[in-house]
Amino acid sequence: MELFVEIRGIYATALTRFFLERGIAVASPSEAVAGPHRETEGPSSHALASVRVSDLSDQQGVLIQGSRKESGLVIRHLQDAFVDVICRPAPGQGGVAVEFPCLAKSLLDDLRNTVLPTVVNHHRLSLIAPDSVDLVEKKELALHPERRKALSRSLGDALVWDTYRQGVKIEIEHVKLDGRILNLSAGEIVELDRNERRLTLKRSQFKGRTTYDGLEIPKDHGDYAISVVREGEWFYQHTYCRHHGALIGDYYNINTWVEFYPDRIRYVDLEVDVVAWPDGRAEITDEDEVREKCERGYITPELRDRAISTAHRILSVTRESRATRSASPHHRLG
Repeated sequence: MELFVEIRGIYATALTRFFLERGIAVASPSEAVAGPHRETEGPSSHALASVRVSDLSDQQGVLIQGSRKESGLVIRHLQDAFVDVICRPAPGQGGVAVEFPCLAKSLLDDLRNTVLPTVVNHHRLSLIAPDSVDLVEKKELALHPERRKALSRSLGDALVWDTYRQGVKIEIEHVKLDGRILNLSAGEIVELDRNERRLTLKRSQFKGRTTYDGLEIPKDHGDYAISVVREGEWFYQHTYCRHHGALIGDYYNINTWVEFYPDRIRYVDLEVDVVAWPDGRAEITDEDEVREKCERGYITPELRDRAISTAHRILSVTRESRATRSASPHHRLG
């Protein structure tokens, strides 16, 4: 039986174009989306669909439902095209949940832009203010496609970056590869750079264990961390300090590119990390975890390799710089 996909939800326009370009039949695509790929369909096209694609409840990706063989083919197409997609079993729903982190959303934005006027970061910003995104695209971008970059930047500022202020607290949504969401202790914005798309957060009142993960050093009352989060990086850095400023150690979390929302930041943790102590020691932790998740199909081999190579690059730079590191606890990897 020919693979036939039905797509519904906020990713439908981009994914319809994606599958049609790969020769996969899609139920009832619009004329604008299908273009030269359009074929005549019978009235029962929806009933014939062998794979159904619909939004996840949080709209951070899609649920793929169908036979193991045909769903697997759809997933392989997505994994081949989007290096950072995360695939998880969806118990109780009879399918596979596919999360689209930052890079995947960006590629879907560009695909949608071949069909309809689409701002950069459309799929993320639409989760924040769909009406505002729709208005800019239909009233401004449609008339001035050459201004896509500028209009996108202005919209991102209005919906996200202009809402940030020093002293405001922001949540940290730390998403595990298996789908668990760990809400880390909120960070107070101490510095923001709109041009560089970078936040510096001060965090305290740490949750969870009584020692710092990886560093295995006891937590103490008054400890704090300076966390630097920057758009377009495969990691972000926590510098842990005692209340009087003495350095405890550095922790580099390897993750998909961070997505910025008005009330939180979100990323998918890629398991492997780098830790560094004040005495110059530094090491990679949990490299076996990211390899195991790849073997189980959660991530692509390309994403596994990206995570591991990023960790080794950070380790190399950290070891070289520890001997000459300044006394400032606000040092960050460039």
